[in-house]
Amino acid sequence: MSGEKDTIVNIRRSEYNRMMNTCRRVDNFDSSMRAKFNQSTNRLRDDLNSRFSSVNSRYNNIKQNISGLSNEMQRIEHEQNRQIQEHARRFQQGISSLSQELTEQRREYTNLINEQGKAFKRAMQIQQQELESQICQIKNSIMEKQESEKKIAMQWINDTEKYLDMINTNYRHMKFKPGELQRLQNEMELSQGDAKKGIYQASIATAQRTFIHASQLRNELEQMEMEWEAHLEAAKCSATEVVASCDAQDACKFTFETDEGSEEIAGEIDWWSNGALSEIREKARKELKQLGRHEDLSLNELKESMGRSEKWRNECKDLSELAKNAIIASQLRNNIGQSIEAALEESGWEITDAIYEGDDFRQSVHIKLKNLPGDEIVTIISPEHGVKNTIQNKVNISFFDRSSNDESFRQNRLNAIIDAFKKEGLDCTEPTCKPGTEKKPCSDERKLDFNQIKNKMAVLNK
Repeated sequence: MSGEKDTIVNIRRSEYNRMMNTCRRVDNFDSSMRAKFNQSTNRLRDDLNSRFSSVNSRYNNIKQNISGLSNEMQRIEHEQNRQIQEHARRFQQGISSLSQELTEQRREYTNLINEQGKAFKRAMQIQQQELESQICQIKNSIMEKQESEKKIAMQWINDTEKYLDMINTNYRHMKFKPGELQRLQNEMELSQGDAKKGIYQASIATAQRTFIHASQLRNELEQMEMEWEAHLEAAKCSATEVVASCDAQDACKFTFETDEGSEEIAGEIDWWSNGALSEIREKARKELKQLGRHEDLSLNELKESMGRSEKWRNECKDLSELAKNAIIASQLRNNIGQSIEAALEESGWEITDAIYEGDDFRQSVHIKLKNLPGDEIVTIISPEHGVKNTIQNKVNISFFDRSSNDESFRQNRLNAIIDAFKKEGLDCTEPTCKPGTEKKPCSDERKLDFNQIKNKMAVLNK
């Protein structure tokens, strides 16, 4: 037996369940979160519409570029552009509908975006096959007109160069397919070189092949542009939803069932979580700020942003349970203190001082008891993280015996305290001695100075 003992005190699972069940959240988190999220959607909707407007203006610019092609290619490309616009319109409608229902489809929107992208890609592949067939028909038509090889070569070179210029002007090819356009431009230099040398058939073949590859590149860029816009929208919505979740947690309220009836209290999630709610909110706001500079972001970075927001959203939602645990654990520390008082009261002990560190209910409870001969006991009941967020506290019991140094006397007091814990439905580990304190009273006089505890916490709280 020593003058200082430590034990871990756990609330029993049945008692834990009872306390958790009698502590209920009054407000509806999901409903509150959706309401706050919807308050922010108008700005997101305007932003999306603005980006889609810029996409649509691209098609108008492309129409002007097409006018510089040969008559045969103008006819084909006008139809190609019309079909691409139609596919893009369907894609945009799908994304707009998706973002409106984002909170309900949280786990599905990535799959839905991918489905939209696959549908767009299939449509582009069909168009590509049609284009190659039509180019073959143009080739045969030109040959039937018995045009000179030189004229045919120059027509293909002109059409392909204008098509490459159109891609360069209207698509973010360096963002999505870096180096691809330059590779095609290098192919055109070969076609031009063959034409200058009079090797027209080789020039025609190279130019035709480059045009087909350029068309494939355009289709790929169209798909990437659409998917990038969709992921940007989803990333912004995800981060906005996190902020809305944090705001909803601010309004959290709990109701406790006590012997006197129901008692409703503010959840104070941020306070009980030691600022975790504010930290998540700040992360989400920084994420939104970063997404505002979206031109620098890749598709993978947008996907990573969505993943971070999903993680924060889950953490945010969990905070109300963590706060509820912390509230109950704080009350448990108070109950443990009362149990110690009740256990020793009949033996002539009374509490002379008791305080939560710095009047902060999240912190340890310090209790000082004294008897008539002048012996003192200090118990420090500190919060401990249990397995899977279970509620438990570490209880440090220090005996400052001045009237005698009686081992059996200390053991009797310790047994009385442990028995009191068990009567209150608490489980506790076997008390262990602090090394160096065996067979003598506690000598750490600092534990007796409660003013020091108050002053220490006052400094920390400034």
